[in-house]
Amino acid sequence: MRERLKSKPDAVLCTYLSQPSIEADSKRNFYNMVDINLSHVLMLLKQDIIEVQDAQKILDTLLDLRSKGVSVIELDPEKEDFYFNLESYLINKVGLSVGGKMHTARSRNDILSTITRMAVRDAVVPLLEKLNVARKCLLQLADANKDQVLTGYTHMQPAQPISLGFYLLAISQALERDFDRLEAAFSRLNVSALGGGAFAGTSFPIDREYVAGLLGFDAPIENNMDAVVARDYLLEYAADFATLGNTISRFATDLYYWATDEFGYVVVDDSIAICSSIMPQKKNPVTLEHLRAKGSHLEAAYVSIFTVLKGIAFGHCRDTGGESHHLFWDAVNEMNTILELLILTLNKVSFKMDKAKERADSNFSTVTELADAIVKEEGVSFREAHEIVGHIVGVCVESGLRATDINPKMLDDASEQFISRKLGWSQEHLNSVLDSRNSVNGKTDFGGPNIEECLKMIRRQTDKLQKDCARINEIRQQLQVSQDRLLNEVTNVLKR
Repeated sequence: MRERLKSKPDAVLCTYLSQPSIEADSKRNFYNMVDINLSHVLMLLKQDIIEVQDAQKILDTLLDLRSKGVSVIELDPEKEDFYFNLESYLINKVGLSVGGKMHTARSRNDILSTITRMAVRDAVVPLLEKLNVARKCLLQLADANKDQVLTGYTHMQPAQPISLGFYLLAISQALERDFDRLEAAFSRLNVSALGGGAFAGTSFPIDREYVAGLLGFDAPIENNMDAVVARDYLLEYAADFATLGNTISRFATDLYYWATDEFGYVVVDDSIAICSSIMPQKKNPVTLEHLRAKGSHLEAAYVSIFTVLKGIAFGHCRDTGGESHHLFWDAVNEMNTILELLILTLNKVSFKMDKAKERADSNFSTVTELADAIVKEEGVSFREAHEIVGHIVGVCVESGLRATDINPKMLDDASEQFISRKLGWSQEHLNSVLDSRNSVNGKTDFGGPNIEECLKMIRRQTDKLQKDCARINEIRQQLQVSQDRLLNEVTNVLKR
């Protein structure tokens, strides 16, 4: 394999490049590598490129290796990569004249491109399943809290009352979009590079569609050069991971604030908190802190992949094949941890909604409803109503009063000042307008926090979640059918 070269690989290359790569591939890609070889040999036989007796010897050895596992291969970093180690194992078993035929009509370049796609596929599908579990948890929490009132914020200041269910449905809808991005990228990922050769294809009469089908791909990539050198799917998934991590980080930040003593809306279970080594009263919500922070690691992975690929030629090189995906697997691990922590937190968090309702009634978040009611009932412009209510709030703040202290006299004094007449509202009517639950239930427009609108959102999002779960099951089934077909065809050849 190194006939062109006059010396062995230097020990530094082996220690810092070959050995780490071989060890990682042997753990991550053993079965994918064996399956790629099985599929390729079946295709060579089907196309009459190799004889049946040789194909049987190779397939039998590969099948035996698949059952025994990677531990039977004596990994040698001087053989440069995992594929050469596996090929060397095969040749030692069946001889060079037979085993050497396995590499007919292909290159390590198209093998590497294909196996990376398979490894990304193996990583993404479980993440999509966990994302759907998190979405289900959110929908259950939203349904349980669809009528629980709390303050909604803009600029981190009290703005308007909403329900906790309405808030959680906003997060759930954002995660739905994150799922859509990840699932949409799958069609661009799940295409086969095998047959691309070094980058220019081959003169052998190969069948790329056949091999793609055996390995669970939707189709082969049309252009052989693109098949070998493209790594944009790494960029796409890394960006989607970072976007998902950002969604979750923002959600965790809200829960983190709400878990403070000053808010006191959120309580995390003791099992997901830690204590202080010095302050005995402490109960620190650490899962929320990690959920906030870990999104930065996903961003770093995207930047790493982008930077490696930026400015290199559109051709095969070690930048593309060896370095571009280096931090992608860290991103996969971080994404898995984020989703596991999110699911755990959603199952271990509780809410103090009485305090949240009391706060929403008193912190002036309902006064927009007061302005709207003045417009509806008194026939004044909204800007006039805004001036009346703004003046009342100013008087309350200067006097140390809350929204619950607003009375008809304040309303009449302000209306006389701005529209030259009193409104004459009763305290009972004023209290009803300023009640936070009435404010929430009065917002019946499409997408509002009213209970009926929230129920519509829950039904729609639940239906979408069921379809998304079915899509993942469909992908799983496609991969399993292809796997069964591959092994059955190997068995049929061995029975000839």
